[in-house]
Amino acid sequence: MAPAAALAPSNVDYYELLSIGATASEAEIRRAYRKTSLLYHPDKVKPTPENLDKFQLLQTALNILTDADEKRKYDQTREARQRRLAETAALDSRRRQMVEDLEKREAASVNAGTKNGLKRTWTDRELEIKRIQEENRKRREDAMAQKVQEANALAEAARAKEDQSSDSIDRSVKIRWVKEGGGLDIDQEAIEDNFAAGEVENVVLLKDKKRRIEGRDKKVMLGTAVIVFTSLPIAKRVVIQGPWDGIDSVEWAAGTKTNVGDNGG
Repeated sequence: MAPAAALAPSNVDYYELLSIGATASEAEIRRAYRKTSLLYHPDKVKPTPENLDKFQLLQTALNILTDADEKRKYDQTREARQRRLAETAALDSRRRQMVEDLEKREAASVNAGTKNGLKRTWTDRELEIKRIQEENRKRREDAMAQKVQEANALAEAARAKEDQSSDSIDRSVKIRWVKEGGGLDIDQEAIEDNFAAGEVENVVLLKDKKRRIEGRDKKVMLGTAVIVFTSLPIAKRVVIQGPWDGIDSVEWAAGTKTNVGDNGG
């Protein structure tokens, strides 16, 4: 699994990133991730820094939104941020209205004072408006400080999540199959459906390539995918037991080849 993108989490709405609602199910989140990630996958598009950052950010969104504890914390922070933005917008609106009223009163008072030759003085209402403006300024500063604190907490959580998943390469298996006959039906969902719930953390399809295999005179089109299992013991058991129907080869993503010719491959 790729590391989380180095972007400020406080500036990203993962639901908007995946074009889904906040009530989306895990299956809907994963489908949205698979669809959106193809737009930035290094095997599908030019791997520019922007595309790679976006691809890594999508993986961060998937990691957080499919982890119950992380999703709950993220949703709480997101809701609080939206409330603060709404409150700030309302305060700004009231402040602008008060400033407009104050400017009108000042203009009217200046005109009256000029005509009557009197020196202008501050009214109680104008002093109250200035006091409210100062309170609003202080409240915005406090809200900004809170946002910075929460952003730091989210970044720390993302780093912790990345550290926990640093062994994902050890839990990953690369499979290949001939894209003919039944092999044409093998896709991301078909691969996930072959395993029990809770065994597979993620499936990434790589670019199809033509290769020469044993027993064929000509090169054939091979499909390739990387399966990340939820634990190393599960990965080891599945590598030995399968299911690997229709799969030509299985190897650890770290590079160790595993012959599955006797296991239905």
